[in-house]
Order: sequence, then structure tokens, then C-alpha cells
Amino acid sequence: MIGKSRIVATLLMACVTTAANATVINSDGFGQIALLPYYNVNNNFITNINVTNTTDLFKAVKVRFHESRLSANVFAVNLYLSPHDVWNGTIRLNPATGVPNFITEDESCTLPEKSQLHAGIDFSNIYDTVTNDDMSEGYVEIIEMGVIADGATGPAADGNRTAEIDATGSADGLITNGDRSVTAGLLHGPDSLPADCSVVQDAWNAGSVDTNINGFESGGLSSEGIATSGATDDPYDSTLNAGLVYEAADRGGINAYTIIINVVDGAAFVIQGTHIDDYATLPQHYRPDDVFSHHLPSLASGDVTEAYMLDNNRGVKSTGPLSLTEWDTGAVNEIAANPFTPLGSNPFPVAVTLSTDAISAPFFTKPLIDGGSEIVVTFPMRKHGIYNGSILTDQVDVNAADCYGDINDGIDDGAAATIPNTEITAQDYPVIAGVFCANAGFTQSTPDVRITLHYYNYEEQYDFATGAHDFLLPTQPDPFFLERGVNVVNISRPDWTSATVLGPSGYNVFTLGLNEGFYAGWVKIVMSDYDYNTDARISNLTEAVGGINDHGMGYWTGVPVIGFSAMAADIGPAKAGETVDLIRFVNRNSPTPISQ
Repeated sequence: MIGKSRIVATLLMACVTTAANATVINSDGFGQIALLPYYNVNNNFITNINVTNTTDLFKAVKVRFHESRLSANVFAVNLYLSPHDVWNGTIRLNPATGVPNFITEDESCTLPEKSQLHAGIDFSNIYDTVTNDDMSEGYVEIIEMGVIADGATGPAADGNRTAEIDATGSADGLITNGDRSVTAGLLHGPDSLPADCSVVQDAWNAGSVDTNINGFESGGLSSEGIATSGATDDPYDSTLNAGLVYEAADRGGINAYTIIINVVDGAAFVIQGTHIDDYATLPQHYRPDDVFSHHLPSLASGDVTEAYMLDNNRGVKSTGPLSLTEWDTGAVNEIAANPFTPLGSNPFPVAVTLSTDAISAPFFTKPLIDGGSEIVVTFPMRKHGIYNGSILTDQVDVNAADCYGDINDGIDDGAAATIPNTEITAQDYPVIAGVFCANAGFTQSTPDVRITLHYYNYEEQYDFATGAHDFLLPTQPDPFFLERGVNVVNISRPDWTSATVLGPSGYNVFTLGLNEGFYAGWVKIVMSDYDYNTDARISNLTEAVGGINDHGMGYWTGVPVIGFSAMAADIGPAKAGETVDLIRFVNRNSPTPISQ
């Protein structure tokens, strides 16, 4: 059991910096990735999002919003942060359309252009199986795409070259004779405004039409479905990620949090992000409006294939190299009507880093002051096929030919293929005779995440109603399942009255009814029997034989989870609220998961 610890994070990061790259949670509050477990626009709630660049570098950052059911991408922003810049905005309900709308007064440069964000942009539901109610709640991924080359006087490891829009149409990284510096345009002046945000769109336009690698060029995936690029200290060495660099000293430093506010009663809940470092060593720069690559970068597209955690003795415990997936998870995780968009093939380093066998959190439901508690449980790797209740097969339709090769045979079956209804070629997709095979995908095998619940009061778990005295009493009936990307566990009083805290819709709510005498205490949510080495849902998903690794470097158990507990009560005429981080029960040494 371990919570956030600056000392632990410092020890771990000290060990990490002397070893190979490996994905790790950074408990100091910043990283290459920030995951925000919850947004909500229901029942008079709005959600404010804040992103901070804590470094003296120019950062390109993807901010992507996922709806609460399937984790489908419903809105994304490219954010271009100058050194030490802060960007914020608000997610609210648009009453005219009935969908969430993002609006900001922030002046930092973005794509879409900030003028559009100042007016407000609705989330987009292009999916057959996602409803507007699903979009009203969700979570947020924030992924650093790279560092913008800032030239000889800047700190970026860029070979003294600058991201530019060259007047001649052939970029050399030197600002001369009418060339425009991208970073000079992003930099805020004495009036607190960026000098010229048009450099963002202009750099993309220049890169898209110029074979001489002028401006910005999009990233790409290798044949194995992970990030690929050229030399990370040269912004114009190739057409991949032109204008961006990503040396080790440049990576990370992004902090994010949200504030969920009830605009009627004034209750506000600050939700800290989960921050991850050493997920990628290469830049991954993509437009948010590209019809094919708008899901990139993702939590599965980084090129680092190991994960770290501390063992029980506070030593570094490494997973060793983890398997890639059999195919790109976007190729096999079709969400109609927007299929076949790449998601990457390397989800396991992030998944293992976020996995826990159980979580726990406090609750408070005192009726006289309308106490209420809700626990948000979000599964950010569900969309990548990790414990989503389904199993990968190469023959979804038993009446049609299966895809080439066998699942989990240790052979890289992925290949380049032209995606149906497009002229786009993608890597690491199932192929038969050079043609994309649509018969690979997920089929339902079990419900999603199976949980067992235990709860305790403040005084020795004493059941005042029956006089029973037992450490594990009372326990809810077993089993229960959490079947969505975002789940809100509402703690109900013994009479089944329940004060709402975060205002969720009924679709995401799972209600836990307490016994008499239990109005305050803590609850434990156990996710047992999820073993990465033996579970068929994982072994079918992997490229390697026998699960995520076959080198015997450890037993990796649990489910990738982020979240928090929120509590509220009436204080005088107003309602006051607070959030508490989840306690995480992580398997650090044991070959078996924690079952109670």
C-alpha cells in the first residue's frame, strides 16, 4: 500500500536516471503525460482544466478529451506553451446542443486557433455507439508531443537551430532574410500576449506542402506501431516531427489538474492529475484535426518498452522489455463509424505502471448535514484492450477467413496496409496477401472489471446494528462489475438515501449501500485475479508467446486505474467539498494478487 510520496519519487527517479528508459509514475506532480480522471457538465457542474509548463522550454502538448463509456476521442487541442506558461479553459454544457462545450479566455497559442476556443467549441460525437449522455462525463489525456527548437540562445537540445517558416521555402533552422521563428511567435510579450500565434497554422501549412521540410511535419509510427523519428536533436533531419526535438533533458515538466464546480451551491473539487515520465524518447507531433492520425500520440504509441516501480524494499523493480500488441490497437478496436485510426502497439508500460490490485478511499455520509461521498474509478487503458472484458481474435466472424497467422505465436503479423475507404497506408495492421484484414478484433468474453467491496467505520469496523465484530464485515455481495471507462461509485446511507457530490449522470453511477451504523469510514475496492502473465485476455493481445513477457522478470498484476474520492457536506448555507487521492495496493513482490 502506498500513496503519494515525494521521498519515494525522488529515490525512484534517482535510480531511473542512471538506467535505461522505463515508464514510471512521477509523484512530484509533473511528467510527459498527465491523466485527469474526470470531467463533468451534468447537474449544474462545470469543469475547469489547468495545464502548466514548469520548464524553460517551448512545449507542444496534446490535450484530448475522452467520453465516459468507451473512451472514444470527442475533442482534442494542440497546445503550444511558451516557457513557464499556464493554459486553462472550461468544459460546460451547451444547452442549445445538449453536448459539452469547451471555452477559454486564455491567450496561449493553440490548434484549433484560439479565436475558435474563445467562442467555444462543442465536443463531437461521430460514433454510432456513443451517446451525448456518455460525452457529458469523461476523462482527459495530456501528452507532451515534443519540444519546439528554440535556437542558439534557448535551452532546448536542438543543435542551435530554430523551428522556422523559411522565406525561401527550405528550412535550415537559421532565422535570416525574412524567415519567421516559431518560438518567437509563441513567446509572450510585456502585454502578456503571444507575439504571433499565426506561426502555428502557418508552420503546419508550410510543412504540408513543402518537400524541403519547412515548418511542422507530422510524426509517424514504425512498422511495429510505436513512435519513430530521426535524430532527436536536429529539428530538420527528416520529414518526421520537423521543428521538434526531444533529448532526455527536454522531456517532461507538464503539470495538470482540474476543478469541478457546482455553480449553484458553490462546492468545488480540486482533482490532481496522475503524471507519468519516460514514456517516450522521441517527439510525436500530430494535428488534432487529421482524419487519420487524430488519436496520436496515445498512451500506446510511446517507444519506451519497460516500466519501473519501487519494490517493498524501495529498490527499483523493472519489468524488463514488455511485449507489443499483436496488432495496432486501433486496427482491432473499431468504434463505428470511425474505424481503423491508429492507436499504437505499446500499451503495456503505461498499463503496468498504473496497475493496482485494489484501491481504497474514505467516505462520509452523515445525514444531518447531508454528507455525501463518491469515488471515481477510471480505466484509461480500457480502449487499448487491457481488461475491457473482451479477448482479441483473428477471426471475429467465424464464417469468414481468419487473418494471417495465429494469435500469440511470437511472430510479428502486423504489416503495412491500405485502410478501407481511404488512400492511407498504416503500419502494424493485420494483413492477408497485402490487403488489410478486417476479421481481427475484440469479442466479448467476460464482463469488464470484476470487483469485491469491503468497507469499515472509524472504530475497528464495529457493526452497531448487529453487534458483530469482524475485520472484513460487512462485505457486499460478490461479484460486481465496473463496465465503463469512467465509473462513479456512490456511497449510499443505510436507508438508501444518497447525497450526490459530483453530479454524475445515472449511466456511470454504481451505488454501494451501507449497513446501519456505517456513516463514515473507508471503503476498499478489490480487483483480484488480474494477472498479466496468465490472463488469456492479455496473452491473446500480445505479440510475444506467454503474456507480456517471457523473460521471468516479475509477476505483474492488477488493473490500470486512476481516480479519487470526493466528499461534501452542508456548512451553514453553503456546501463544502474536498477530494482525497486513492490509496493504491500495488503488487511489488508477490507472485499472487492481493485478494482482501
